Amino acid sequence: MSDNYEMTCQELDAITLTYLSKLEEYMQVCNETANHFQQGFLDLAHAKYTMGTRTISRYSYDSRMKASLKVEIENDLVCVMDDNKEKEEQVEGLRNRHQKEQIQSKDDSKDESNDTKKKNRDPLYWFGLLVSPSLRTSQKHFSLATERLIDQVNRIKELRELEIKYKELMEKKGK
Repeated sequence: MSDNYEMTCQELDAITLTYLSKLEEYMQVCNETANHFQQGFLDLAHAKYTMGTRTISRYSYDSRMKASLKVEIENDLVCVMDDNKEKEEQVEGLRNRHQKEQIQSKDDSKDESNDTKKKNRDPLYWFGLLVSPSLRTSQKHFSLATERLIDQVNRIKELRELEIKYKELMEKKGK
């Protein structure tokens, strides 16, 4: 009984230390996210000031805009899904009855699609060809903040799992 009790106490100690280290990582990611959002909004305000309030406003957005980033939950972890990879997987998943025709059409469509993707994918071009460097850095900060938010969600999931293990061990210890 005492060996089992000591093992449970050691496991509780290990989980507590792991929890505290994960909590510290979570707090660091929260601070990084806040810093990226803060800098992004400052750069956006500077770009709006330099380019003019009419250039950067809600009326400048394309009404047909689509998400440039998709988030997916895989194996209980949140991750970013690349739009290009999804399209390639769909093409590879189909049966290839006419491989030669498909390969030729792929090559032709790649040239056309690369040109249109470059033009249409980057929302910065909605505001003109020569955009403010502040607007570019603002976009970078917001995309980094989005990545950090995904890290935050994953850290929260890890912390919850550790809390569940801790509660189970506490119940085991109490018996």
